[in-house]
Amino acid sequence: MRKLRRVVLSVLLGVSATSAASAQPKGKDRAARAAEAPADVETAEQLYAKLDYDKANEVAERVTKQRNLSHDQLVRAYRILAVTDAILDKEDQAREAFLQLLVFDPEYTVDTNLGPKVSAPFIEARGQFRSLPSKPGMEVVANVRADGGQLRVTTRDPTRIAKKVSVGYRWTSSGEYTVTTVGVGEASVEVAPATAGRTRLDFYALALDERDNAVFEAGNPQVPKSAFAEAGARPGGGGAAGGGNEKSGGSVFSSPVFWIIAGAVVAGGGTAAFFAFRPEDPATRASLSPQIRCGAELCK
Repeated sequence: MRKLRRVVLSVLLGVSATSAASAQPKGKDRAARAAEAPADVETAEQLYAKLDYDKANEVAERVTKQRNLSHDQLVRAYRILAVTDAILDKEDQAREAFLQLLVFDPEYTVDTNLGPKVSAPFIEARGQFRSLPSKPGMEVVANVRADGGQLRVTTRDPTRIAKKVSVGYRWTSSGEYTVTTVGVGEASVEVAPATAGRTRLDFYALALDERDNAVFEAGNPQVPKSAFAEAGARPGGGGAAGGGNEKSGGSVFSSPVFWIIAGAVVAGGGTAAFFAFRPEDPATRASLSPQIRCGAELCK
């Protein structure tokens, strides 16, 4: 019985030791886990700066497949991806990456110092980009007053990569935005009345793809656009926008009696001015000879 117990105990201890050993990651496993970690744009840029084009290309490609990328991150990742594709003789992939990059950043131009190996696929992609029916991008026009207003959003997406548009605004310089989701194309967002003492509206619009990456932007939450409210009635005030009743007093200039009197004064003043500034006629001389009649004939 004792011998059997020793055998069982040794087996259990051996299994425990094996489990503990397998729980510890080996050197190769650690490297694999590190490679599977979320990629970032800075890593791809650092690898590119070190001329490690293969690794930079790999990391940049992984970045483009992530979710919730800002517009800046997306553009920077595609810059590395397109250039390293070209350097690594991936001509088709380079042309596609350059075209996608131009959709995100129409003002992009390739560094001519990189040579024809890189510039050739870029030129082809630029030709395809210029053949698009419209220039990709978006803009927001703000029409706001103290009692609210509207943000008009226009998204131009000839490649149909955008799936929705996220619009945010706030009447404060910090804090949370009021966020609304609208469709791609022409859309408008109603802006709530400003809080007391606020006239500046911060706002942005992001066109998001299927991974919620910002393919186009007009401002962003970190660097929003701004507009200042035009003069307007406050909610609950006397104006029509506030829904209140107009006051019976009002300005003296709004009184019809004032304008009738003013018109009469102007007319009278004009007459007085006419005679005041009318040049005098030269004086005339005349002598009067009195004539006295005695009946029908002159008296002598």
